[in-house]
Amino acid sequence: MSDEKRITIQTIAEEAQVSKSTVSCFLNGKTERMSQETRQRIAAVIKKYHYRPSAAARLLTAGRSCLLGVLVCDITNGFSNRLVKGIAQVCQKEGYQILIGTSEYDADAEYLQLERMIDMKVDGVILQPTGLPSNSMELLRHAGTPVVCIDSKPEGAPYWVATNNYQATYEAVSVCLKRGYRRCVLLSAQPGVLTSRQERYQGCLDAAAAADVPCSAVIMGSDTPEEEIRSLVQPEEKTLFVVPNCWLLPKVYQALAPLHHEIPGRLGLLGFDNDEWAGFSVPSVSTIVQPAFQEGATAAALLIDNLRGRPDFPSNATLACEIILRGST
Repeated sequence: MSDEKRITIQTIAEEAQVSKSTVSCFLNGKTERMSQETRQRIAAVIKKYHYRPSAAARLLTAGRSCLLGVLVCDITNGFSNRLVKGIAQVCQKEGYQILIGTSEYDADAEYLQLERMIDMKVDGVILQPTGLPSNSMELLRHAGTPVVCIDSKPEGAPYWVATNNYQATYEAVSVCLKRGYRRCVLLSAQPGVLTSRQERYQGCLDAAAAADVPCSAVIMGSDTPEEEIRSLVQPEEKTLFVVPNCWLLPKVYQALAPLHHEIPGRLGLLGFDNDEWAGFSVPSVSTIVQPAFQEGATAAALLIDNLRGRPDFPSNATLACEIILRGST
């Protein structure tokens, strides 16, 4: 058995000629009352044996893990990547580690992931909810685990960070329709399950109504055939396609590939996010871009403020999206 495995706080205390409680204070960063000589002796022994304290023991002593759970719906998309990066940057600065999970928009998977995070004693959770997260919210409440919801505002969520989905969608659709489109087709995932989807859906419908442009709403899924999307094109009318879901936009763009030469003349396309390719494609795609990095950073700061009992921390935040008009409109 190696020295690293045999070493204990008692061993460090004896070799550094201090008490066990002094070593414990050193390991927990409480060194303000120690002399420089004492700190140096303890540090030298720890370095000699490459000692790392048991995470479980430190949790029992400190009553916290300094670990935050982060559960997103789809870790593969660019929005989630930037979201997690913002969370990670704040957590690193504040001394927290993150445990990342993905629900794939499945409520049962979300619940299971949260159970495991609670079992691992996370101090709090940042949750991008699935459509109906009432069971998950009740699980977190029962466990006493603070949660900040992100990207959506489910009923009963005490803390959340979201964007101005309705306003941004309304403004972007209104600007595009002024460019001569006389028909609007809204291609959306099921809107009723997430507040962000509901807001974008309604923003598009209201903008079209205000412009006196007929708008057809079509619900689509990941298995919708490309032929069905192309069948919505009508040759006699200049049509704007609005796709308010980041995972659906690439599918629609690919389905319209045989008609790209008609963009933006007879066909227009407005989507959400996908900045990693929307500006470089031919034709480039107009998008409403969420400040994903800032959303993540804001959610992490809000949760940590809550955990540390900092006064006057906000319970929610609404951030502004950016409208980027490109070649597709």
